[in-house]
Amino acid sequence: MRLIIATILALSISFSSYATSGPDRDNPIVTLEKVGEAKYQLKYLTKPEGKVTVNIKNEKNRIVYRDVISSEKLFFKNYDLKNLGFGSYQFEILETESGRSEDFEVSLVPHQKSSRFHVNKRILDKNSIAILVSNLDETEKTLKIFDRGKVIHEESFSSRDFGKKFTFEKQKDLKNITFEFKDKEGFSKYISAR
Repeated sequence: MRLIIATILALSISFSSYATSGPDRDNPIVTLEKVGEAKYQLKYLTKPEGKVTVNIKNEKNRIVYRDVISSEKLFFKNYDLKNLGFGSYQFEILETESGRSEDFEVSLVPHQKSSRFHVNKRILDKNSIAILVSNLDETEKTLKIFDRGKVIHEESFSSRDFGKKFTFEKQKDLKNITFEFKDKEGFSKYISAR
Protein backbone atom coordinates (compact mmCIF):
# COMPACT_ATOMS: atom_id res chain seq x y z
CA MET A 1 0.00 0.00 0.00
CA ARG A 2 2.83 2.41 0.86
CA LEU A 3 4.49 1.70 -2.50
CA ILE A 4 1.26 2.57 -4.34
CA ILE A 5 0.87 5.79 -2.35
CA ALA A 6 4.51 6.74 -2.94
CA THR A 7 4.10 6.09 -6.67
CA ILE A 8 0.94 8.22 -6.85
CA LEU A 9 2.65 11.02 -4.92
CA ALA A 10 5.70 10.89 -7.22
CA LEU A 11 3.47 11.06 -10.30
CA SER A 12 1.50 14.01 -8.92
CA ILE A 13 4.71 15.88 -8.17
CA SER A 14 6.13 15.14 -11.61
CA PHE A 15 2.94 16.46 -13.27
CA SER A 16 2.92 19.67 -11.21
CA SER A 17 5.39 21.13 -13.68
CA TYR A 18 6.39 19.72 -17.01
CA ALA A 19 8.53 20.38 -20.07
CA THR A 20 7.82 19.32 -23.61
CA SER A 21 9.54 19.82 -26.91
CA GLY A 22 8.13 20.30 -30.36
CA PRO A 23 8.64 17.38 -32.72
CA ASP A 24 9.22 13.93 -31.26
CA ARG A 25 12.55 12.46 -32.29
CA ASP A 26 14.21 9.15 -31.59
CA ASN A 27 17.67 10.73 -31.09
CA PRO A 28 17.27 14.38 -30.11
CA ILE A 29 20.28 16.65 -30.22
CA VAL A 30 18.91 19.05 -27.63
CA THR A 31 16.70 18.04 -24.67
CA LEU A 32 15.30 19.83 -21.65
CA GLU A 33 14.66 17.68 -18.62
CA LYS A 34 13.05 18.46 -15.27
CA VAL A 35 15.55 17.67 -12.50
CA GLY A 36 13.84 19.26 -9.47
CA GLU A 37 11.08 21.60 -8.44
CA ALA A 38 11.35 24.48 -10.96
CA LYS A 39 14.79 23.15 -12.01
CA TYR A 40 15.61 22.06 -15.54
CA GLN A 41 18.66 20.67 -17.27
CA LEU A 42 19.48 21.54 -20.86
CA LYS A 43 21.38 18.71 -22.55
CA TYR A 44 23.23 19.56 -25.73
CA LEU A 45 24.14 16.12 -27.04
CA THR A 46 26.45 17.15 -29.87
CA LYS A 47 29.34 19.56 -30.38
CA PRO A 48 27.76 22.94 -31.15
CA GLU A 49 28.78 24.94 -34.20
CA GLY A 50 29.61 28.29 -32.65
CA LYS A 51 27.94 29.85 -29.65
CA VAL A 52 24.61 28.60 -28.28
CA THR A 53 22.14 31.21 -27.07
CA VAL A 54 19.43 30.21 -24.59
CA ASN A 55 16.55 32.67 -24.28
CA ILE A 56 13.89 32.09 -21.64
CA LYS A 57 10.72 33.96 -22.59
CA ASN A 58 7.61 34.64 -20.54
CA GLU A 59 3.97 34.41 -21.66
CA LYS A 60 4.24 37.88 -23.25
CA ASN A 61 7.16 36.63 -25.38
CA ARG A 62 9.61 38.87 -23.51
CA ILE A 63 13.05 37.54 -22.74
CA VAL A 64 13.39 37.19 -18.97
CA TYR A 65 16.78 35.46 -19.07
CA ARG A 66 19.51 35.07 -21.70
CA ASP A 67 22.50 32.76 -21.56
CA VAL A 68 25.25 32.57 -24.20
CA ILE A 69 27.29 29.37 -24.04
CA SER A 70 30.63 28.74 -25.77
CA SER A 71 31.53 25.07 -25.80
CA GLU A 72 33.81 22.86 -27.87
CA LYS A 73 31.96 19.68 -26.83
CA LEU A 74 28.54 18.47 -25.77
CA PHE A 75 27.35 20.03 -22.51
CA PHE A 76 24.71 19.98 -19.77
CA LYS A 77 23.49 23.23 -18.21
CA ASN A 78 21.13 23.60 -15.23
CA TYR A 79 18.53 26.36 -14.91
CA ASP A 80 16.63 27.21 -11.72
CA LEU A 81 13.37 28.98 -12.52
CA LYS A 82 11.98 29.36 -8.99
CA ASN A 83 12.48 33.16 -9.01
CA LEU A 84 10.44 33.57 -12.20
CA GLY A 85 7.09 32.84 -10.60
CA PHE A 86 4.22 30.67 -11.79
CA GLY A 87 3.29 30.67 -15.47
CA SER A 88 4.35 29.37 -18.86
CA TYR A 89 7.84 29.92 -20.22
CA GLN A 90 9.57 29.10 -23.47
CA PHE A 91 13.17 27.95 -23.76
CA GLU A 92 14.49 29.08 -27.14
CA ILE A 93 17.86 27.50 -28.00
CA LEU A 94 19.70 28.98 -31.00
CA GLU A 95 22.99 27.82 -32.50
CA THR A 96 24.74 30.76 -34.16
CA GLU A 97 26.62 29.23 -37.08
CA SER A 98 24.36 26.34 -38.12
CA GLY A 99 21.10 28.19 -37.46
CA ARG A 100 19.79 25.19 -35.51
CA SER A 101 16.84 26.18 -33.33
CA GLU A 102 14.90 24.28 -30.65
CA ASP A 103 11.97 25.41 -28.50
CA PHE A 104 10.69 23.92 -25.27
CA GLU A 105 7.59 24.91 -23.33
CA VAL A 106 7.78 24.85 -19.54
CA SER A 107 4.86 25.40 -17.22
CA LEU A 108 5.48 26.28 -13.59
CA VAL A 109 2.41 25.63 -11.48
CA PRO A 110 1.97 25.66 -7.72
CA HIS A 111 2.57 22.39 -5.99
CA GLN A 112 -0.75 20.69 -5.42
CA LYS A 113 -1.13 19.54 -1.87
CA SER A 114 -2.43 16.03 -1.67
CA SER A 115 -4.46 14.44 1.05
CA ARG A 116 -2.56 12.39 3.59
CA PHE A 117 -5.66 10.57 4.71
CA HIS A 118 -8.51 8.63 3.14
CA VAL A 119 -12.03 8.46 4.55
CA ASN A 120 -14.63 5.75 3.99
CA LYS A 121 -18.18 5.94 5.31
CA ARG A 122 -20.95 3.41 5.49
CA ILE A 123 -24.54 4.13 6.43
CA LEU A 124 -25.58 1.32 8.75
CA ASP A 125 -29.22 2.35 9.27
CA LYS A 126 -31.31 5.52 9.33
CA ASN A 127 -29.53 6.79 12.48
CA SER A 128 -26.03 5.23 12.31
CA ILE A 129 -22.91 5.78 10.25
CA ALA A 130 -19.57 3.97 10.41
CA ILE A 131 -16.44 5.99 9.58
CA LEU A 132 -13.00 4.52 8.79
CA VAL A 133 -9.98 6.80 8.27
CA SER A 134 -6.57 5.71 6.97
CA ASN A 135 -4.24 8.30 8.50
CA LEU A 136 -1.26 7.82 6.15
CA ASP A 137 1.24 10.11 7.88
CA GLU A 138 0.01 9.32 11.41
CA THR A 139 -0.16 12.99 12.37
CA GLU A 140 -2.97 14.48 14.39
CA LYS A 141 -6.27 14.98 12.59
CA THR A 142 -9.43 16.60 13.93
CA LEU A 143 -12.90 15.24 13.30
CA LYS A 144 -15.89 17.58 13.61
CA ILE A 145 -19.49 16.54 13.08
CA PHE A 146 -21.98 19.22 12.05
CA ASP A 147 -25.77 19.16 12.19
CA ARG A 148 -27.16 22.01 10.03
CA GLY A 149 -23.82 23.84 10.32
CA LYS A 150 -23.59 23.56 14.13
CA VAL A 151 -20.78 21.48 15.67
CA ILE A 152 -22.29 18.60 17.65
CA HIS A 153 -19.14 16.52 18.15
CA GLU A 154 -15.37 17.06 17.96
CA GLU A 155 -12.41 14.78 18.59
CA SER A 156 -8.79 14.31 17.52
CA PHE A 157 -6.88 11.20 16.54
CA SER A 158 -3.38 10.38 15.31
CA SER A 159 -3.35 6.59 14.95
CA ARG A 160 -2.80 5.09 11.52
CA ASP A 161 -6.32 3.63 11.41
CA PHE A 162 -9.28 5.33 13.02
CA GLY A 163 -12.72 3.77 12.95
CA LYS A 164 -15.89 4.58 14.81
CA LYS A 165 -19.64 4.06 14.69
CA PHE A 166 -21.74 7.19 15.22
CA THR A 167 -25.42 6.95 16.20
CA PHE A 168 -27.60 10.06 15.95
CA GLU A 169 -30.65 9.50 18.15
CA LYS A 170 -31.98 13.09 18.22
CA GLN A 171 -32.04 13.51 14.44
CA LYS A 172 -34.94 12.28 12.29
CA ASP A 173 -32.57 11.41 9.47
CA LEU A 174 -28.94 11.90 8.46
CA LYS A 175 -29.42 14.39 5.60
CA ASN A 176 -28.18 17.40 7.63
CA ILE A 177 -25.13 15.63 9.11
CA THR A 178 -21.67 16.52 7.74
CA PHE A 179 -18.24 15.24 8.81
CA GLU A 180 -15.12 17.41 8.56
CA PHE A 181 -11.63 15.89 8.75
CA LYS A 182 -8.78 18.39 9.06
CA ASP A 183 -5.01 18.11 9.49
CA LYS A 184 -2.65 20.54 11.26
CA GLU A 185 -1.76 22.28 7.99
CA GLY A 186 -5.40 23.13 7.31
CA PHE A 187 -6.16 20.55 4.61
CA SER A 188 -9.84 19.62 5.07
CA LYS A 189 -12.11 16.96 3.68
CA TYR A 190 -15.89 17.07 4.08
CA ILE A 191 -18.10 14.00 3.95
CA SER A 192 -21.88 14.23 3.79
CA ALA A 193 -23.91 11.62 5.63
CA ARG A 194 -26.32 11.37 2.70
